[in-house]
Amino acid sequence: MTNQGPADDRVDPTDDLDRAFGPETASVTTASTGQRLRRGTVITLSFVAAGVVIAVVLSTIVGSIQTGVGGVFPRPQAALDRFRTAATEVAGVRAVRDEETTRDSLAAYRVSAVVDAAPGLSHGQQVDITRALSAAAADADGNGVVVSAEVRFDTMVIGVTTDAEVTRQRLEVARSVAGIGGVVAVRCDWATDAPSDDTAAQRVELVTAATDVALAAITDVAQRATHDVFPDAGVSARQPS
Repeated sequence: MTNQGPADDRVDPTDDLDRAFGPETASVTTASTGQRLRRGTVITLSFVAAGVVIAVVLSTIVGSIQTGVGGVFPRPQAALDRFRTAATEVAGVRAVRDEETTRDSLAAYRVSAVVDAAPGLSHGQQVDITRALSAAAADADGNGVVVSAEVRFDTMVIGVTTDAEVTRQRLEVARSVAGIGGVVAVRCDWATDAPSDDTAAQRVELVTAATDVALAAITDVAQRATHDVFPDAGVSARQPS
């Protein structure tokens, strides 16, 4: 049998648990002051580095949403620039003006412009222009930016969206209403704040000096011409300004 000697001989006087409860319950060796300082420094630097990374990432995200990063975040000005460049190259377009940007949310914008067409264009030329402008809007649209325009043909104003067929239909409706006796100008676009190609969202506004019975007759004909294409569209009339 091995003689281990009294338990007190194995007590570490520097360990509180060892002194209080005996050597079998000795606590983990206490780290030196230098070790504690090194560990604290490493932990502090880790937190600082993580904070810097998070701050940089958040700053990049916020800045990117505000100014746009190609292919990821909205770039409303770039979309307008692309549309303007394409629209000014369309035969029969004289000017692109009154550009406007509307911010709907953190990452959603609407941009629009007014396109002035040359006067006296034929029906075919007007169709070609609306088709080309719709294609230009579709090319510039996307990544959180909705692109639309209005094109002005003499006494007609037509809303242009990325849907070429609906845009063409607006032109046809406007031409039909403009051909009604007593009508001096027509606008055909959407009644909502944001551009819409839904049938129920379309509207026609005609300008006429007619009143009373004549106005009612003109409005009735305009409604029938409009509802043949857009069954639920609204039709209104106003006096020349």
